[in-house]
Amino acid sequence: FLFSAEWRRPVIKLNSKVVKSAEVVVRAGSPLDLRCEGEAPVIWQTRLPKHRRYISKGNGTVRTFKVDRPTAEFTGTYKCYYTNGSHRDSSVYVYVKDPSHVFWTSSTSLQVVVKEGESYLLPCLLTDPEATDISLRMNNGTSVPPGMNFTIFRHRGILIHSLHPSFNADYICTARVNGVEKTSKAFSINVIQKLRFPPYVFLETEEYVRIVGEKLKIPCTTHNPNFYYNVTWKYTTKSVKSTLTIAAVDLADTGNISCIGSNEAGVNTSTTYLLVVDKPYIRLSPQLSPKLAHEGLSVEVNEGDDLELSVLIEAYPHITKHRWDTPISPNTATQEHKLIRYNNRYHAILQLKRMNIQEQGQYTFYAQSEMANASITFQVQMYQRPIAVVKWENVTTLTCTSHGYPPPRIIWYQCFGIRPTGLQMAIPLQAPTVEVQREEYGAVEVESVLTVAFSNRRMTVECVAFNLAGDISLYWPFTSLLIGAAAILTILLVLLIFLFYKYKQKPRYEIRWKIIEARDGNNYTFIDPTQLPYNEKWEFPRDKLKLGKILGAGAFGKVVEATAYGLGKEDNVMRVAVKIAHSDEREALMSELKILSHLGHHQNIVNLLGACTYGGPVLVITEYCCLGDLLNFLRQKAETFVNFVMNIPDIMENSTDYKNICNQKQFIRSDSGISSETSSTYLEMRPSRLAELPTSGDWPLDIDDLLRFSFQVAQGLDFLASKNCIHRDVAARNVLLTSRREAKICDFGLARDIMNDSNYVVKGNARLPVKWMAPESIFDCVYTVQSDVWSYGILLWEIFSLGKSPYPSMAVDTRFYKMVKRGYQMSQPDFAPPEIYGIMKMCWHLEPTERPTFSKICHMIQRLLGDQPEQEQLTYQNVQQQVTEGEGCDECFDGPCDQSCDHQEEEQPLMKTNNYQFC
Repeated sequence: FLFSAEWRRPVIKLNSKVVKSAEVVVRAGSPLDLRCEGEAPVIWQTRLPKHRRYISKGNGTVRTFKVDRPTAEFTGTYKCYYTNGSHRDSSVYVYVKDPSHVFWTSSTSLQVVVKEGESYLLPCLLTDPEATDISLRMNNGTSVPPGMNFTIFRHRGILIHSLHPSFNADYICTARVNGVEKTSKAFSINVIQKLRFPPYVFLETEEYVRIVGEKLKIPCTTHNPNFYYNVTWKYTTKSVKSTLTIAAVDLADTGNISCIGSNEAGVNTSTTYLLVVDKPYIRLSPQLSPKLAHEGLSVEVNEGDDLELSVLIEAYPHITKHRWDTPISPNTATQEHKLIRYNNRYHAILQLKRMNIQEQGQYTFYAQSEMANASITFQVQMYQRPIAVVKWENVTTLTCTSHGYPPPRIIWYQCFGIRPTGLQMAIPLQAPTVEVQREEYGAVEVESVLTVAFSNRRMTVECVAFNLAGDISLYWPFTSLLIGAAAILTILLVLLIFLFYKYKQKPRYEIRWKIIEARDGNNYTFIDPTQLPYNEKWEFPRDKLKLGKILGAGAFGKVVEATAYGLGKEDNVMRVAVKIAHSDEREALMSELKILSHLGHHQNIVNLLGACTYGGPVLVITEYCCLGDLLNFLRQKAETFVNFVMNIPDIMENSTDYKNICNQKQFIRSDSGISSETSSTYLEMRPSRLAELPTSGDWPLDIDDLLRFSFQVAQGLDFLASKNCIHRDVAARNVLLTSRREAKICDFGLARDIMNDSNYVVKGNARLPVKWMAPESIFDCVYTVQSDVWSYGILLWEIFSLGKSPYPSMAVDTRFYKMVKRGYQMSQPDFAPPEIYGIMKMCWHLEPTERPTFSKICHMIQRLLGDQPEQEQLTYQNVQQQVTEGEGCDECFDGPCDQSCDHQEEEQPLMKTNNYQFC
């Protein structure tokens, strides 16, 4: 034989004739006899493995492939090559022409399952070389989906590139023979979506503790869009593929245990920790505030202070019994016990409120499990301000006795003359302080004896006893002249303080909204509203404004109904609300006008429409809100809301969101805490008149309405925040409703009698809505967007309690302030879904920076609303823009908005002093 590099290519013959072209045609049923001749042993390669049985036996230089009656199935490429690995070969494409099967397709290839992004070759093999216009379409006769790309190979089929799940359908190959369309069998393509994320993996417990020899079983929760993923456990050097169970743990098993989920998108892991111990245990560790004065387990506090004793516990097995032993019998009013569990750890807390002298002593915490017990004891001492007594022992000897804790120290001073008016400096005298008596818990008695040199001069001796709790001074002797002068001075001082207090208590009107000018860290600087510019384009002719009836009045001004002619358009007639301030509050109303013009327009605030600032009192023209304030609207609709809920039990029983309604059956409580006090000093606010429009006012209230009100108020506050504006009085009474039940934020302070409104509490020299204020605003006078978020949480509580007063049955007193400072949160309102109550609790986070933004709140409530269409929004544009007539009450100028709703009164109490319609 020649060397392989010199061999010629094998020669292929068809039915004894040398094949000179790349393609040959054989009719179906006619013999197919392929002969390969080479210079060394050769072999045939067929398209289908099952066709190899037609190859002649042997290992010679001539091999044949012979089929007596071939079918279209034998269409394909046949290749002849040397068996010794030479790269020289020959091939020919054979068409087995079958008029009834222009395309040959295997029945096993008709169901196609591929992954997203892969390409797939449809084996549409042509059996007729004369076929033209080869293409691909869907089996239903339509074209292939947009974005599908494919390449046609006459000898292989049609290759579809980058398959996508949207391509899932049945497809056929098409061609034309002599002008007639021929099709293949249908291919069903199913594209499996490519996973974007690893499986979700979750272990419920972060740590497990077991004693040597105990059994351990750990469940692992996983989620994946399909079943094409794996879950594997791994701990120490072992790995299993089922729920992890260790029949008997050993000390060597201590370590991390991981549950691993993997799919084509990646791997996700959740890890827990196993601690194996040789015996049961209970470990107690004290945890005391660094602000407390303490050394080890000894704690010292002031009388009247609150004290929190805290113990961190690690225990296995779990604790079955625990208790606190205290010096006095437990009192739920002044003592509160808590035990919080975190797996095998616990946090025991004892809160002592307004401590008194009798409560000092030993506080012992006991913990017990089925196999172990432990205790820890705190020593609590109470600071006591010294009390002192001075006695003459004889002509030259004075004794000063003092009681207090810590032990007081006594210092003596002497000056000649009467001490308060003496011109001489006090002279310290030397006299030791001696401890006389000490109790285990309580005051320590000390005394100091002073011997004074005899003198004919008039003098004053002072005994000063002091410790960490304070000091006391006693003068000896006291004179009548000194006492008289001190009394007169005291009376004058008290009178001066009283007059100053009365002056500061005089109420002044000021819009609560504030504009932030700059921020330095957590410090805000507010813009003086009087410095804001006023644009003359807001001016509206006074003679084109017809004032109507008074809608509300207060200490500083009033709000009246009015009709504006030509506002925006020359022939436009619009019902509006007009604010009018008393003459001495003109500057305050101008400041409000400048703030409203500075903010601009938004659908969820009561927008400025115009103003009259010349030729008379200042008039501020705002939007007209037909359904009144949100607070009274909720109270008026409460009964219909409850009836509506009770009439659809099937819906509510199938709902998992509002189970508290069905289970508790608490709809409207008689102890709602709603105030109905009225004022006799100012004009009483008129009851809100609900529009009787069939599309809004008469509809029953439902949960979607409450969610929508919450969402719209959050949108309005988000707009104010984007304008660096802080509201400072976010409450349901400051939200008005249009005839379409669209919520709009306002500030109604002008026409509110805050002097007689129980919602506004005297704090310092101001009246503030304390129950709606954030802790930092109450205690530090800090107002930020985050403090508005807190108030918004209170407003949510008002909405989902259908207008109840927050913190029901709680007076604003020292106890209230302490509860707020400690992070007290109201319970879930009767009609609040769990998701809404979760938002409330996020708004009431003590750390302002941890509260959500209004933008995030909007997003969370929008998810609860789902795909419900928003109510049609109506827009009032600024005067310089084209003003539309959109408000529903404008369409019923003489209609439903003027009709009385007094027949609904007395169903629920309304806040008469806050029952307003406009701002």
